[in-house]
Amino acid sequence: MDLREPKSQKILLIILVGFLLIYFWHARFYSSYSKKIDEKQLEYEALLTHLKKVELKAKSIESLKSEYQDLWHRYAKVEKLLPEENQVPLFLNQMHTAAQMSQTRIIELTPKGVTPVSFYNALDYTVKVEGKYHQLGRFLCNVANFPFLNDVSQVAIGGLPSDPKGNGPARSTVTSTFKLTTYYIKEEEKLKRLQL
Repeated sequence: MDLREPKSQKILLIILVGFLLIYFWHARFYSSYSKKIDEKQLEYEALLTHLKKVELKAKSIESLKSEYQDLWHRYAKVEKLLPEENQVPLFLNQMHTAAQMSQTRIIELTPKGVTPVSFYNALDYTVKVEGKYHQLGRFLCNVANFPFLNDVSQVAIGGLPSDPKGNGPARSTVTSTFKLTTYYIKEEEKLKRLQL
């Protein structure tokens, strides 16, 4: 290629003008738009990351709601074992039923007072029961199956004298004295259900 030829000079001039136009376009327009595109790309990626975090939180909130509902239902079942208030009529009815089912006699049932414990109160009774040995066992078994928490402690069993007339076995052969403790939750400690 001869640079002195006008045709070669025109081609060279066109290439030079084309290069200057491309350079001017790149410097003036493309680089500024390229920066804006990079900024928008970074903003898009940040929004996408934030959106993923929100989706994960939404899933975790749904799972937390589900777990809370499950725990609340389990708590409601346990709460029945630990009543909200001292339910003396229910307790007396259960004691009477236990005595009838085991064919024993309740000789004494004396309340001894309330003892506050962390989030609940304990109510103690002194109980004296009379019956045959196996009947006493059935009575204690029935007490253990009450629909609320209770505790039998300080059990003392003593024998009774046989029937003085010699008419066969006595109606009652043993007497047992023990402490029976029932429990109920303090009002200020009762859980309140959250509205989700």
